Amino acid sequence: MSDLNIGGIRTTADLRAEAAAPKAEADLDRNAFLRLFTTQLQNQNPLDPMKNEAFVAQLAQFSSLEATTRMSDSLDQFVSTQSSEKIMRGASLIGKNVFANGAVMNQPGGSALSGYVKLDQAADNVRLNVLDAGTGQIVNAMDLGPHVAGEVGFDWNGGNFDGEAAPAGKYLFQAEIINGDASRGIPVYGQTRVQGVSFNDDLGQVLVEISDGKTLALSEVTRISE
Repeated sequence: MSDLNIGGIRTTADLRAEAAAPKAEADLDRNAFLRLFTTQLQNQNPLDPMKNEAFVAQLAQFSSLEATTRMSDSLDQFVSTQSSEKIMRGASLIGKNVFANGAVMNQPGGSALSGYVKLDQAADNVRLNVLDAGTGQIVNAMDLGPHVAGEVGFDWNGGNFDGEAAPAGKYLFQAEIINGDASRGIPVYGQTRVQGVSFNDDLGQVLVEISDGKTLALSEVTRISE
């Protein structure tokens, strides 16, 4: 006698197997929670209905989920608004001069360029070199003299060792602090122009693109000039 197969009928063993099978992970959003809650109300045992305390507990869970969702949406909107405002503030710097550590500066020929150094201690002398960015050759140098700790500003008149105008090109500053026979390099900030701004989602910061193609965080900009 052959077995009789009838499609669409599931046995108790089938149901148990389905219950034991791993479920696919899915996010339980507020709509899914509400559907589950409504289904539970529709299918409760009329002879043993759910107690009021259980209803209140589940409604409290739903309210908490709803509040958390709204808070998340508000936070996302706040972050988006802050990003836009930061971009707008950064955009106001386009075309202006800022000072950046190690900036390569475009000098159109005999034009003065400004900068400053940061001293973490007093110095007998601060020596500044002006280098051709392409060749690394020193085209001019100056001694800024003794200084206490802090910022020391300076101006390069755009000339070379012979007092002639340095040719147009790209230049950078290097500086060192001298105390007795000891010397060491220190940060020196050169004047450069802002060409563009962008927002980095990973860092959560506005980045400023300067004329030599480098980028720096807006928070690193400490001086601005026309």
